Amino acid sequence: MEIKKEYQKDNEVRFVVSGVKVRFVNALRRAMIAEVPKLAIDEVNIYENTSLLYDEQLALRLGLIPLKATDIHEYSEDDAISLTLKAESPERIGYTVVYSKELISSDPNVEPALGNIPIVKLVSTEQEISGIRTVARQRISLEAIARLGRGRDHAKWQPVTICTFKELPGDTAQQKAFLFTVESDGSLPVDEIVTEAARIMRDKFESLVSELKQQQS
Repeated sequence: MEIKKEYQKDNEVRFVVSGVKVRFVNALRRAMIAEVPKLAIDEVNIYENTSLLYDEQLALRLGLIPLKATDIHEYSEDDAISLTLKAESPERIGYTVVYSKELISSDPNVEPALGNIPIVKLVSTEQEISGIRTVARQRISLEAIARLGRGRDHAKWQPVTICTFKELPGDTAQQKAFLFTVESDGSLPVDEIVTEAARIMRDKFESLVSELKQQQS
C-alpha cells in the first residue's frame, strides 16, 4: 500500500491510496465518519427562553456546534463539560445575534471550533401596558453539557463534513488507487481524523485475529 498527499489546506486534505481494494478504503471512510470520537453538546438545560425559537430548536442548534479540545484523548465518555450561555436583546428597539463564541466553557481546553456560528436572534420590540410604552426584551439562559461520542450514535459526533473517495483509472482489477477527500468540521485536525480512523481499524483487526486464534485453540 502507498499513500501520497495531493493537497492540504486548513481543515481539508486530499490523498491517494494505492495498492488496496475498494473494501479497505470504504472501511477507512466509514471509520472516519462513525468511529473517531469527538466532543459535542448532548444535553441542554434551558432556564429561560423568550426568543422566537422553541426550546427544542435551540437545543438542536447547540448540538450541531463543533467543539474542539486541546487533546481529545484526555476525555472519556463519562466526562461532562459544562458550557453556559446568557444573553439579552438591546435596551432599545432592535435586535442582537447570539454567536457560538458567547458560550462559556467550564474547561479552558474546550471551546467552540468556530466563534461566528449564529445561535439565535434576540429582538427588542415596543409594547404598551396601561398606556405606558416600554421595550419588551428577549432573553435566553441555559447550560449545555458536552460529552464524548461517535458518529455511529448521532450525526453531531461526526468529525467530518466531507469524507469521500473515487477510483482513479489505470490500475489493475485487483489492486487499485483511490483519491480521498476529507474535510474536518473544525473539532479535530484533519490529519488526526485520518490517523485515528486507521488506528481504530488496526485495533479492530487485531482484536478479531486474536479472537479467532482463541476459538481455534
